[in-house]
Amino acid sequence: MYAQRRVIGMPERNAAADRLAATLPNYQSRPEAADTFSRLDSDGYAMLPGLVSPQQVEEMRGYFETRLAFDGYRPEVGKFRAPDNAPRGTHVANFDHLDVVSAPHALAIANDPIVLSAVADSLGAKPTISYMTAWWSIAHGEAAKEAELYHRDVDDLRFIKLFVYLTDVDEGSGPHAFVRGTHKVDKLTEIRRLSEAEVAREFGADNMLSFTGSAGTAFIENTYGVHRGVPPTTRTRLLFQVLYSLAEYVGGPKRPVMDYQPEQNGVAIDSYINRVYLR
Repeated sequence: MYAQRRVIGMPERNAAADRLAATLPNYQSRPEAADTFSRLDSDGYAMLPGLVSPQQVEEMRGYFETRLAFDGYRPEVGKFRAPDNAPRGTHVANFDHLDVVSAPHALAIANDPIVLSAVADSLGAKPTISYMTAWWSIAHGEAAKEAELYHRDVDDLRFIKLFVYLTDVDEGSGPHAFVRGTHKVDKLTEIRRLSEAEVAREFGADNMLSFTGSAGTAFIENTYGVHRGVPPTTRTRLLFQVLYSLAEYVGGPKRPVMDYQPEQNGVAIDSYINRVYLR
């Protein structure tokens, strides 16, 4: 993971990703995922209407409301019930690996066959679910910091992320922001935070999108493209996310945390794709 971060140029990263993908298992594409892949490839993101039902959203949100969270930037504050009891200064409240993968419907959503097909076509190989996470973005009046500022992710040489809103998200509750098409633009590729002004100057303000929507809104995105989590100002946001990559990710569990199961909610669970989490 760390070595690939030193590969800065987009052509160099793509060439290295192609070499790695050629050594990995293939994934049989599904024709019904072709449009999703096309939108992901051209724009850098694709919305996924109907991926998660209202009942699934309610059950997942209710589950995370009962689990203790932690501040990954300040582990010294310990665990707490989020969002109401988050310590002052906490912007993001995360959950442990086991709590995330144990959430109702988490595995079924992560292994949705349309999602996996579109992701595999983007990666050029069978994907690995290398990180599953959920977090509360806590409403605050402080300046944006860390991932609340524009940046490119460099989690792997090639990777895609799935986002699912588990609460309603408007402009005041921290919408995800993405700069359309920047996953293919070889500018501002150094690893650093980017100002809104330079992003607008280099890529055009008309490409700076903000994804609002009701609970259950879901999309996949190439987060090598420029993006950020807008700081919430009026309401907290709960989000579920899955990272699909070619290689394992340093932020994932060091060893599997749950026994393998062949399916969830009728969705097949591939042992290779899920090997980071399931033993």
